[in-house]
Amino acid sequence: MLNTKTDRQMWQKIGVKRDRCHEPLVEKLCSDKDGNKAIFRYFKDLMIFASMVGYSRGTRTELKSDTISIILETYATDEKDAFIYLLALMTEKNGACLKDENLYSSIQIFEEYCNAGLYEIQLWLDEEPGDYTGIDTLAKKVYDQVIDNEKSLLAYDSPEEVDPDF
Repeated sequence: MLNTKTDRQMWQKIGVKRDRCHEPLVEKLCSDKDGNKAIFRYFKDLMIFASMVGYSRGTRTELKSDTISIILETYATDEKDAFIYLLALMTEKNGACLKDENLYSSIQIFEEYCNAGLYEIQLWLDEEPGDYTGIDTLAKKVYDQVIDNEKSLLAYDSPEEVDPDF
């Protein structure tokens, strides 16, 4: 798909999308409104976290037609585009997903994990209505996942057998 030199430079402008229906959640977790400090400094950081939540749950959800996008270059400025490629690689289990012509499908994998993760995060927050900022809920969920990961690591005899679970 990205064959010419010009096309290879255009990768920077490819949109990485999220469903617009998640905007209240995104605003809650990424803005300094109401004097509360944002949990995530940038939207892309929340999207990466959400994609890891979706991946850890083994859930991908297709995006609807009403989406908002962040250009891929935004992720690349601090090398966080690596998470997009990592998820594609872990999902496809084939290095071919890293080729230029597969960039759009790699981004789609990331978007779908992110979308599923945003729905999951919203459920977590809905279950804890007293946590207005959401920070306690997210911290507890991360802590619970760390404990689960530690328990599963103890079950392995050798590190070569470990498949990272985010």
